[in-house]
Amino acid sequence: MIEGQEHRRTYSLSALLNAGQYRISVKREAGGKVSGFLHDHLKVGDQVELFPPAGEFVLHGGTKPLVLISGGVGITPTLAMLEAALPSGRPIHFIHCARNSAAHGFRAWVDGLAAQHPQLKRFYCYDDVDGLLSQERLDAWLPAERDLDAYFLGPKGFMKAVSGHLKALGVPQDQAHHEFFGPAAALE
Repeated sequence: MIEGQEHRRTYSLSALLNAGQYRISVKREAGGKVSGFLHDHLKVGDQVELFPPAGEFVLHGGTKPLVLISGGVGITPTLAMLEAALPSGRPIHFIHCARNSAAHGFRAWVDGLAAQHPQLKRFYCYDDVDGLLSQERLDAWLPAERDLDAYFLGPKGFMKAVSGHLKALGVPQDQAHHEFFGPAAALE
């Protein structure tokens, strides 16, 4: 409740369950009633009333190379997936796209994990420097073997482009997973 009114928002879990606690990561939105409240008023130890985690965008087990591709705030669920996949030892390619380095959340955390886990390769694409993620750039960043599991999340236009790139590059469509922020829509 904020000022006596209930506000419902959907946020992604951005870490594995830890000692019975969930972590979400919330980008402050200009004029955002809930994001502003969370940033300005909540303190460590405060409690909020939540619905249980839901959704179908979950990491499936496997041994195939794993590719996690995110755009903007789409990075949050890929962080938990990355954390879950690291102990498996499977090759992981973590690809994140942002407007620029200032808008790139969690870079130091991902870089730190890459320094500790040789099977983790990370790649970053900044619109202001590199332009949008192209099929050619994605081709260079994917594992050579295209029998892989890919998970991608970001703005609809980004996901539509990534979906098309993965298909053109030979990644099996049933191994390319995505989810929308908000109502589902067709990518084709």
